[in-house]
Amino acid sequence: MSVTNWVLEAIEKSYSKGITIREIQRYIDEHHYEELAIFTLETELQSLEKKNRIRLENERYFKAKQVSKEDAFKKLFGD
Repeated sequence: MSVTNWVLEAIEKSYSKGITIREIQRYIDEHHYEELAIFTLETELQSLEKKNRIRLENERYFKAKQVSKEDAFKKLFGD
């Protein structure tokens, strides 16, 4: 598994309450036995945020809202 998958898994397991970067670090350490540096996690979180896969609110990360197929086609090809 990659760091991206681990980060997304940790965020998904937080459900609707969100998760801090330290909680993500702890989750990965406890469930995948990898000690990742904060810098590595920050880089990955910024990348996922740019791709609109996650969002940041009050220092907590949440899974981004899913877009319907129709909205995705409109965004991709216009009206």
